[in-house]
Amino acid sequence: MNTAKLSAEAGKVIQQESLRPELTRALRGTAAFVGPLLLFQVIGATADVYFAAIGAQIVALTDVRGAYRFRLTILLTVAAVITGATLLGALASQQAVVAVLGMGVLALLAGLWRHLSWDYGPGLGVSSALLFIVGIALPPGHGSILHHAGFTLLGACWGIGLHALFWPFRPQHALRQATAESWLAVSELFAAMRPDATHPDQDRTKLTAARELELRTTLDRTAGTLAAATTRRTAALVAHLTELHLTAARLGTRAVALNTVLEGLQARPDFARITPTVDSVLHAFTNLTRSVALTTITHRPENFAISEVRLRRCANLVSVLAGHLDSFRSDDVEIAMARELLRQIDTHLSATGKALRETVDRGAAPVGFPLRLPDLSVLSPRALGAWLNPAPHLDPMLVRHTLRMVVLTMAGIALYKVLDVPRGYWIAFTVIVVLQPDYGATRKRAGQRILGTLAGSLVASGLLWIKMPLPLLDVLIAASVFGFAYNQKQRYGLAVFFITLMLVFLTETTAPVTMEFTATRLLCNLAGGGLALIGALLFWPSWERQRFPFAMASAIRANQVYLEAVTGCIFAGTAFVSSAVQTKRAAEDANSNASASLQRMLGEPANRRSNAELAAALAHGNVRMTRAITILAIQIHAGAPVVAPALLQAVRQTGEALDALAKAIETEEAAAAEVSQRIQALDRLETPSADERQLLVRTQLGKIATEMSAMLLAITQTGTAAGERAPLTTPAL
Repeated sequence: MNTAKLSAEAGKVIQQESLRPELTRALRGTAAFVGPLLLFQVIGATADVYFAAIGAQIVALTDVRGAYRFRLTILLTVAAVITGATLLGALASQQAVVAVLGMGVLALLAGLWRHLSWDYGPGLGVSSALLFIVGIALPPGHGSILHHAGFTLLGACWGIGLHALFWPFRPQHALRQATAESWLAVSELFAAMRPDATHPDQDRTKLTAARELELRTTLDRTAGTLAAATTRRTAALVAHLTELHLTAARLGTRAVALNTVLEGLQARPDFARITPTVDSVLHAFTNLTRSVALTTITHRPENFAISEVRLRRCANLVSVLAGHLDSFRSDDVEIAMARELLRQIDTHLSATGKALRETVDRGAAPVGFPLRLPDLSVLSPRALGAWLNPAPHLDPMLVRHTLRMVVLTMAGIALYKVLDVPRGYWIAFTVIVVLQPDYGATRKRAGQRILGTLAGSLVASGLLWIKMPLPLLDVLIAASVFGFAYNQKQRYGLAVFFITLMLVFLTETTAPVTMEFTATRLLCNLAGGGLALIGALLFWPSWERQRFPFAMASAIRANQVYLEAVTGCIFAGTAFVSSAVQTKRAAEDANSNASASLQRMLGEPANRRSNAELAAALAHGNVRMTRAITILAIQIHAGAPVVAPALLQAVRQTGEALDALAKAIETEEAAAAEVSQRIQALDRLETPSADERQLLVRTQLGKIATEMSAMLLAITQTGTAAGERAPLTTPAL
């Protein structure tokens, strides 16, 4: 391979890494772990290498977002918690009762961390439990308790240092990275929308729906990050990044609406002749949005120039596609909607160029080296709220999960201490990492951990026959740590495989490893995984067939509110203000909750599932209603109200039908008759269309009514909305 090709490939890797920093995270985690290991090997102090290396890796692998002062606060909090866990574990190392009780306290705190922050809480709970378990496994006469905690703290500081290493050189990177994530999420949506002959339409529909949910989550997260980072010093930069973020959100909304229209057009025989053009447009927008994300991060002139070229290309392709659509019937409603969406997307291309230009101009790299770390000023309560975001009420599902965790981890430590099980501490730790709030996720995680451990044990057992020098072992440890860190987020089973190899190599540096080591670890993982599965089945289980009807009804009612907000703006001729935008977010969030409930139901035992096909039909139908309302939102034009009393009456009756449908799903089967009556009344309503906008509104209302009819038919044919129902007064526990 020649030098030019190598350089081009390296450039692609660097650009990809700028958008998805898994490689940087893995390198940081590897340096964090291997650094203390090599240092202690040189000075000969190996007793505390585990505490320092684990503490450093935990902090280094913590994914922190937002302004640097938030990142530093989060990392210091993680360091303090894991240091305290090490101290507690060392105190309880020779006292079985204290160890069992201490494990219960750590499990309770893990639930508290989850409640306070779903972003950082789960990882903090697992990390603190790991160091506690390492502490209680210390042999008699292990030395000063403060000594072990001190080394954990030193390792954590080393991890913080690795995080902060490039902060002075990239003073705006944190906020730019968050904004770029919004554009990258839009890019993933455009990529999923492309017509692909190699995959069936059903798979593409599922992928598109998943990308829509990811887009909503990313947009909300970025909005919170930017809002919390606003100070007098950062106000100008945050204002421009916020505008760029809002531009991504608006483009994403049009993309969702365009996808809905294209799905309707694809069934037509004459759509095939414009399919190549549609694919070219979507491919161009995929590249454009990724280019905007890259330019936002780097704010380099050459990247901005490339983005400008892509903007012009997208504008030209949109014009070409609009020209092709002109060859269709002019009175076709769906074609008219597609033309209107393309017009609005073309308008947003100009806004994208302007927002990106201002952000890049104001984001030039500083000339001199800053005298101190940027944005490490006084913390505000609002700033802390960006990562400490507890729910207003305790989630009953989280409470049950925490109680299960307390009981099972205490049982695991009791087995280890009372029966003196060799390396029995892995039982409790396996319970901690395997046990999830729902049974389906627990079963999946147990399978991944056991298979990963088995594969790692088999490979490691084959390597035990080879006598390797210490430098080679260190290289293999580093490679294993890198593999674990790189795959931890997305491929947990592969991450377990690498961590198993790492443990064998690490143990080999101090003493020869026998087959007993890998066998006992595998057996303890089997015991811990089995204990977690049994606990998920027997200890306060929460089955989704009882929860889904409420989640589904909430999603339908959220659509009702969203419809009222959108049509209110259309008929009044007012702008789509923030309060109306919140109804859109609420509807999309409610759809996410219903879809998550459905996925949990599908992962449960067959005898605990009920009418999963019906639940899927209801969830998908409601998503399509949300998309139809989003297309309606595109028709909002400030200062240009739609005057149509008949349409206003249709909207009112549609809202009443949605409410009746929610009741039919949630509580009363008899309410299905009421839904049917309201839909029939809606069909009989005369809604003349005096102009194109009125016709578009009527068409989308008709699509909503069609989806409601299909959902009602599914309910009546099944005889129940989603299986066994729990009354609204069901206790939390």
